[in-house]
Amino acid sequence: MRKVAVLAGMWATLICAVAQIQMTPYLEREPNDSLGAPQLIETPVSLSKGFVVWDAKLNPLGDRDFYRFQITQAGTYSLRVDTNLDAVLRLYDASGNLIAENDNDGNRDLPLNRFAPGLTRDLTPGFYAVEVFYWQNLARARYALRVFPGIAAPDYDPSEPNDTPAQAIYLGRISGGEFMTNEYRFLSYGTDDVDVYRFELDNTGQTLTVRTQTYVDTVIRVVAPNGQVYENDDSEWDILNPAASEVQIPLAPRGTYYVYVRANPAWGGYYRLRVSAPLPDEIVLQDNGMEFRLRGLRGDRTRSPFNNADWIQNNRDHCYQMGWWYRIQDLHSREYTLSNLTYYDQQHPNRAQLAYVEPEGLIILTQYELKRTVDGGGALYLDCVVMNFQFQPRTIHIFHYTDLDVSGATTNLASWDGERILVETQLDRVWLSALTPFTRWQVSPYPQVIDLLTNTSPDNLADGELPLEGDFTGALQWTISLSPFESRTVRVHYALNTQTIPNRADIDRNGCVDDADLLRVLFDFGGTGFLLTADVNGDGVVDDADLLEMLFQFGVGCR
Repeated sequence: MRKVAVLAGMWATLICAVAQIQMTPYLEREPNDSLGAPQLIETPVSLSKGFVVWDAKLNPLGDRDFYRFQITQAGTYSLRVDTNLDAVLRLYDASGNLIAENDNDGNRDLPLNRFAPGLTRDLTPGFYAVEVFYWQNLARARYALRVFPGIAAPDYDPSEPNDTPAQAIYLGRISGGEFMTNEYRFLSYGTDDVDVYRFELDNTGQTLTVRTQTYVDTVIRVVAPNGQVYENDDSEWDILNPAASEVQIPLAPRGTYYVYVRANPAWGGYYRLRVSAPLPDEIVLQDNGMEFRLRGLRGDRTRSPFNNADWIQNNRDHCYQMGWWYRIQDLHSREYTLSNLTYYDQQHPNRAQLAYVEPEGLIILTQYELKRTVDGGGALYLDCVVMNFQFQPRTIHIFHYTDLDVSGATTNLASWDGERILVETQLDRVWLSALTPFTRWQVSPYPQVIDLLTNTSPDNLADGELPLEGDFTGALQWTISLSPFESRTVRVHYALNTQTIPNRADIDRNGCVDDADLLRVLFDFGGTGFLLTADVNGDGVVDDADLLEMLFQFGVGCR
C-alpha cells in the first residue's frame, strides 16, 4: 500500500494530450439525490477543461443522482452517460428549469448500446445541473458521467503504455485480502486497447479471484505462473453490470500472474481491477524449528482475545494472548481492538503483514517476524504502522498487550532487566522491550490489564510495580499526534532464551549494527512509505535522523 498512489490517483488532474482537454476525475458522493442537494463539481468547465464522475452507481432501485457544475466560457459542450444498461440524462439551468433530456441514441462513444444517453448543447457561462436515473426506475446500474467541451471525447490514459507484459502495471504482492485499483483505469473508446497488470501470489492452495468493476463490457484473461490461461467475458458477480468479467482459479499456484483487460469491440471506458484471495483466520510463522501462531485476526472491535497466541520452542508454549488496541482522542469513549482485516501477505515463512482499515479513517498495518537466533533462542519482532487517513490532525493512543505464560506456566516471575521486562521460570526466559519509546506501561496479574482495554471507558495505563510473581500480563501505550495522512511506526521486540539484545538500528536483525545496515540506510535514503526497513525511527521517511542513529549505534552487538 502506498499513500501517494491512493491520494494522487483519486485527485490528480488527467491531462488529455491529444485534445488538450483537462479532465478532472471525481468519485460519486452520496447523498446526491435531488436538485436541492446535488454533488458539487468543484472544477469549472471551460473550452479546455471538463470532468468525469467515473465510478458512479444507480443503487438502490429508484436512485437518482444529481451533479452541479459551472461553465465559465460560452461554447459547445457534450454531456454523456457511459453505461451498458438503460439510463436517462437530464440537463437543468441554475433555477432548476429543464433544458434538455435524452433517453436513447445520445452517446456516440458507445454505438452498440443505444440506451446510453448523451446531449450536445451550446451553453453560456453559468451554473447547471445534471440528473442521471434508470429508465422508469426499473433497475440498478453502474455508469460514468462525462462533461467536456466540443464533441470529440478525450480518452487519454496516463497509465499508458501498458499493453504488453513488459509494460505491465505492477499491483504488488498478496496472500489474502484484496487489491483494488484506487485510481481510474481506462480502455480507449472503440479500439483494441489492452491493459496488462502483474502481481505476485505468495500463498498456494487457495481460490484466487480476478474481477473488473465497471459499466463496460469487458473481457479478462489471466495467465498463471504455470502458463495456464483463464479467460472470461461476462459473469454474474456484479448485479449492477452483467457484462463485468470474473476469473476464479481454485488451488491457485504461488508465483507471478499477468492479467489482460480489454473491452469488447466498439466498447471503452473506465474500470477498476480487483484481485482477491481468502483472508486467513490464523497466521503461522516458522523459522528453524521455532513457531509462532496468532489467531482471531478479525471480528468485532470490542472483542477480547482468548488463547489467541502461541510461541513454541522445544515443544513448550510461552504465550497465551497478544493483541493491539487503539483509541482516537476526543472521539472514542473506549479502546478498540483491530477488527477490519482487508489485506494479508506472507512472502516468507517467518514474516507476515496484515492491514486493517478501521472506522473513522484509521489505517493500521502490522508486521510479525520470527527469527531463530545464532545461540539457539528466538526473537519476535512486531511493527505497527498507524496512519491518520483524515483531513484533520488527530491524537491516537496505541496499545500493545501480551499475556506471557513462559514454559506453559501461569505463574511467572517478572522483573526489570535494564530497559527490558524479563519474564521467567526455572526453564525459560522471555524479554519484552519497546524499540519505539512508549508513553505509558502497565503490568498486573491477569485479568487487570485486559479488563482496562476491553471495558467501556477510556483508560490510560498506570505503570505498575516490578518484580511481580504470578500470572503475568502487561501492556505498552504510545500517544501519537498525526497530521492529515501522516503515519508513524511503533516497534516491539520479544526475545526467548537468547543473549541477543535488540537494537532498532539493526536493520537486518542479525544482532549486529554493521556495514550491511549502514548500506541499507544509504541505499534507501530519501525513500518514503510504510514498513521501510531502513526507517529506523519509524516516521515514514529514511532521512538524516535515521542515518545519525545508525552511525551512533554502529558496532553495537558485533563481536
